[in-house]
Amino acid sequence: MRIIAKIVRHLRSKLLHLLSEDELKKVVRIGKQARVTESLSIRGGEYISIGDQFYGGPGCRIEAWDSFKDFQYTPQISIGDRVKINSRCHIGAINSIVIGDDVLIGSNVLITDHSHGDNSQNELSIPPTDRKLYSKGPVVIGKRCWICENVVILPGVHIGDGSVVAASAVVTKDVPANVVVGGNPAHVIKRIVAL
Repeated sequence: MRIIAKIVRHLRSKLLHLLSEDELKKVVRIGKQARVTESLSIRGGEYISIGDQFYGGPGCRIEAWDSFKDFQYTPQISIGDRVKINSRCHIGAINSIVIGDDVLIGSNVLITDHSHGDNSQNELSIPPTDRKLYSKGPVVIGKRCWICENVVILPGVHIGDGSVVAASAVVTKDVPANVVVGGNPAHVIKRIVAL
């Protein structure tokens, strides 16, 4: 019985890997040695570029929306070399999201450059799912950043090279290079200095 269970697990793993590889084929540019695990989902692959040695964990969604309802957008998602994205992350763009080289992203992270509507008084009577998608600006994550578990990075944010975003932080404004930020909203906890 254990042998059969082991064979079933192995076959399931191979099938899920193949499905994930099919998802990668949707991407306009995929670097060498990119690796994904089960249930990676890609939307708008023609607007997504992924660098060398990328890793995407289970349950990740990478979405470049060029249309929603009757509105058109020009999304761009660029993921650098050696970026590691852990499980159940959601990256969604209607504008632009750039992730630099050597970035580590923990599980359950949301990175978005848009929201459902602009939260104006005029939209209060419209259900969020029926509102036009709205972007306050692109998201840029610099090189060698570490985005910890359960982080939310909101539209219009630039995170400087070498910074760490602590677990469960909500990033609503720019983060300088070489700092640790945390909290809701995220604020600088300490500066990282070279030894």
